[in-house]
Amino acid sequence: MNFKLILAISVLLISGCKATNELEPVSKVKPGVAKEGSLANQKLISDATASLEKIVGDSINDSGTEILKFVIQQPVGEVGSRSWREMWIVKSPNNGIQFLITFKEAGTGAADFEIKQMGKKS
Repeated sequence: MNFKLILAISVLLISGCKATNELEPVSKVKPGVAKEGSLANQKLISDATASLEKIVGDSINDSGTEILKFVIQQPVGEVGSRSWREMWIVKSPNNGIQFLITFKEAGTGAADFEIKQMGKKS
């Protein structure tokens, strides 16, 4: 066998086994893997909650309304550039609205996030 061919096959095999730094699509998340809680720190939780208030209104602060948080995809990637997903449910006595929040670290000690309401067409 040609050395270049062996090298090319080896590279393909190694890269095929390499772990990805990308989150799987939400459709591939297996049921039952969610863990209650959040991986975000208090500042990030506060910022995400403030963004949710802009989406649903100040009803988040109403009596009887709570935000339930669940980690649905564990972090992937290297420290400082990890990504993970959480489902936050704004639960009031009469309603429950689900949001998918994708967190992406922006260096150590900082992160960005994107909020999408579940069940709502974009």
